[in-house]
Amino acid sequence: MPVRKYSDLLATAVRMEGAKNVFKKIPVGASEGWDGYTLRTFTLEPGGHTPRHSHDWEHVNYIIRGRGILMIDGKDHEVSERDFAFVPPNSAHQFSNSNDEVFEFICIVPNRGEY
Repeated sequence: MPVRKYSDLLATAVRMEGAKNVFKKIPVGASEGWDGYTLRTFTLEPGGHTPRHSHDWEHVNYIIRGRGILMIDGKDHEVSERDFAFVPPNSAHQFSNSNDEVFEFICIVPNRGEY
């Protein structure tokens, strides 16, 4: 699998408690031969948000399009297209989109961190 077309990826709704209008795609992970990590994309529709949660693994994020808020440990950080973000392990965090446009980002996690 050297190349996967974004338009060919299946988007699934995130059905975790606290998630609203969030969709996930998995372009690269263990099934593509990347055993240690998974690259996911999340799309938050206007008014959407991920659950507020924490866990013992980190996230590495890149904003593809739109803009939103990344809350880490109670502090809001504005993020927009072409920004990078790191969410440390054991940090309470949540992405949210209070704008009128789609907010989409890449999220890379260790495979033990797939949700």
